Amino acid sequence: MPVVQHGFDLFQTTVKPPAIHRFLSEVQQQAVQTNQAQIASFSVSMAAIAPWAALAALGQKHQRHFYYDPPQAQAMVGLDVVVECIAAGKSRFAQAQAFVQAWQGRFLCAEVGECDRPNHFFCSATFFDEATATSAPAYFEPMYVFVPKVQVMAGKVSSRVTFNRLVTATTDIHQTVAHLDWQLKQLTAMASLGMAKPASHKVITKGVANFELAVTAALRQMQAKELHKVVLADVMDVVAPQAIDGVRSLQTLRQNHPDCTVFSVGNGRGQAFIGASPERLLSIHQGQLTTDALAGSASRGQTPDADTQIAQALLHNDKERYEHQVVVDFIVEQLRSLHLTPHYSPTPNLLQLLHIQHLHTTITAQLKSPHLPSKISSDLSQKISPIEILAKLHPTPAVAGVPREAACRLIREHESFDRTLYAAPLGWIDTEGNSEFVVGIRSALINGCEARLYAGAGIVAGSEPAKELAEIKLKLQTLLNALV
Repeated sequence: MPVVQHGFDLFQTTVKPPAIHRFLSEVQQQAVQTNQAQIASFSVSMAAIAPWAALAALGQKHQRHFYYDPPQAQAMVGLDVVVECIAAGKSRFAQAQAFVQAWQGRFLCAEVGECDRPNHFFCSATFFDEATATSAPAYFEPMYVFVPKVQVMAGKVSSRVTFNRLVTATTDIHQTVAHLDWQLKQLTAMASLGMAKPASHKVITKGVANFELAVTAALRQMQAKELHKVVLADVMDVVAPQAIDGVRSLQTLRQNHPDCTVFSVGNGRGQAFIGASPERLLSIHQGQLTTDALAGSASRGQTPDADTQIAQALLHNDKERYEHQVVVDFIVEQLRSLHLTPHYSPTPNLLQLLHIQHLHTTITAQLKSPHLPSKISSDLSQKISPIEILAKLHPTPAVAGVPREAACRLIREHESFDRTLYAAPLGWIDTEGNSEFVVGIRSALINGCEARLYAGAGIVAGSEPAKELAEIKLKLQTLLNALV
C-alpha cells in the first residue's frame, strides 16, 4: 500500500488535529501531482467498542453501513461512503471486480506502526441480477461495493478505527479534520455503552402462503426429470407499533446465534437487511480458499438423548444426504473449472446450531501453489479474484437448485416476492486479496415499523410439502423472536 511520509504519530487514543491536517495536506499534494483523487487512510487504536455501539454512535439512516460480525473473528463495521460501485446485469461481478482493481492501489496511508494493515471493500449482491417483482421497491442494487469513511475493527481488548477520506485538489482540509475529530469523540463516548433495553412489541404477522403449492409444483418437475433440486423460500411480514430497533436486533441475534455471522446492510435510504447466517460462501486468507457446503437440516432435540437420535437420523437420511451431496458436487465442479484442486471429506459432518442442525462439508483449495517461487505464486493468485470465485459459486444448490437455470426459473415462477439480498453473497475484500463472504439467509428486511422475514427449504424427490413448511415456519419464528 502506498505510504505518505509525514513524521507524526497519528495512532494515539487522542488524535492531534495538526498531525491529521499535515497528513491530509500531503495526500492532497499527491492528488494534485497525479491529477487523480486519492484515498487518505489512517487508523486510531482505542478502548474496546462493541460493533453495534459503533453503528449506534455514527450510523444514520441516510448513510450506507455494512455490519459484519463473525463468530470467531473480529467484527467489522463500515459507515458512510468514500467511493462506490453500482453494477447490474449479467456482468455485475465483472464490473465490481474492475472497480476493486481500480481503487485498491489508490489508498495513501500514514507511515506509522499499524498502517500496513489492509483496507476493505464491503460488498453485497442481490440473488438475481435484476428484480423479479417489478411492483416492489428496489431497495438494494444488484451489486454494490463501497469503501467506508469510517471502519471499526471491534476487538475484545481494544478496537481499531480506520478513517478514509477521498482527497482531491479542491478538498477542504480544515472541514475534513473537524469532522474526523467529531466522529472520534462520538466513538469514544460510545465505547462503554451497555446493551440496549428490549422493546415490548405487539406485532401483527402475516404468515407464509402458497408455499406447499410451490413445493408440489417442484415435485412434479422432478418426476418429469426436469429438476433434481430447488430451494423455495417464503416470507413473513411483520408490522410493529413503533420502529423496529435494528441495533437491538443485532445484539439479540448475536446472543441467540453464537455460531453464526451476524450482519446488517444499510442502503442509506432507511432500510436495512439483517440476519444471522450459518453459511460461509467463501473465505480467502493468505491464498487459502475455504468454502462450505451446507444443506440437509433437522431440528435440535429437547434432551441430549433426543438430540443425538435426531442427529444420527439426519446423518443417515437418504433424502437429506442426497440434497447435501448435490451442493458438494456443484462447488467442487465450479472450483475445478477455475483450475483449482478442491480438498474435502467424502462424508459430511454436523453443524449444530442453537435451534437447528445441518449436514456440513468444508471444502478447501490452495490459490497459491507451494511448489512455485513466491513471486510466480503470488502472480498466479492474483489471476483468480474473490469476486471471480463468487460469480462461479452464486447461487449454489444450497440456495437455488440443480440444474441451476431450471431451479431459478421455478423460483421466479412461484415466489411472489423479490428475494433482494436474501440467499445472496454479503462480505468483504481487502487490499491484500483476503476475503470473506456469507450467504444472506436467516434474514429480514427492516423498514421502519415493518419487517419482511425470509426463510427457505431445499426440495428434492421425496420431500413432503407439510414437513418442508414446518421447517420454514421454524426458521421464521426463530428470526421473529430476535426482531421483536
